[in-house]
Amino acid sequence: MADPNEMILAGSTPKHSNPIDALHSRTSFVLAVDSLLLTFFFYGIFGELAFIPGVFFLAVWSSYRSKSEWAYWFVPIIIGTLTLGFCLLMVINVYTLINSINITTLIFVLILAYAIFSSVRFIRIHFHPVYRMGYSGESVYNDGVKLAPGEMLAACPSCLAVLAINPMLLSPSDVCPHCNSKLVISGEEE
Repeated sequence: MADPNEMILAGSTPKHSNPIDALHSRTSFVLAVDSLLLTFFFYGIFGELAFIPGVFFLAVWSSYRSKSEWAYWFVPIIIGTLTLGFCLLMVINVYTLINSINITTLIFVLILAYAIFSSVRFIRIHFHPVYRMGYSGESVYNDGVKLAPGEMLAACPSCLAVLAINPMLLSPSDVCPHCNSKLVISGEEE
C-alpha cells in the first residue's frame, strides 16, 4: 500500500520516494561538479593551497547529501560563486564575439548562458519553502488543510508550489498560479 504522505507530481512517474529527494539528488550532483570546477580554479591560482577549499567543498557536499542543517546555505553560495565566474567569462566571450565572429566562441557563449540559467534555478530552489521543509525533514503536508471532495495536494512540476487540485478537472491548458507553467506535462514534452 502506498504511503499517504508520499508526494507525487501530477502527471509524472515517481523515480524517487518524493520529488524533493529527486531535486536534492540533482542539486547534490551540481554541487559536486561546481565544487570540482572551483577547486581546479583555485589550484590554477594558488597551487597546492587549493587543498584547503577542496576539503571544505567536500565537507559541504557530504553534509548536504546527508541533509545537515549547517550545509544548506553554503550550497547556493558555492553555486552562486561559480555562476558569477560564468557571467564574467560570458561577458568576456561576448566582447570577443562582437569584435570577430567565431563559431567556437558563439557555442561557448551559448553553453555559458545555459549554465548560468541552470545555476540560477538551483540557487532559487533553496529559497522555496517547500524545498526547505523537505530538506529539513518536515512534512510538506498540513494536516489541518480542508480539501474539497475530489481534491488532493500536488506540486507544480516547475516551481514545486503545493496546490490543491482536482485531478479529474485538470486540463493541458491549466497553469500554476505561482509560475504560470503548465500543470499537466504531456508525453511529447518529456
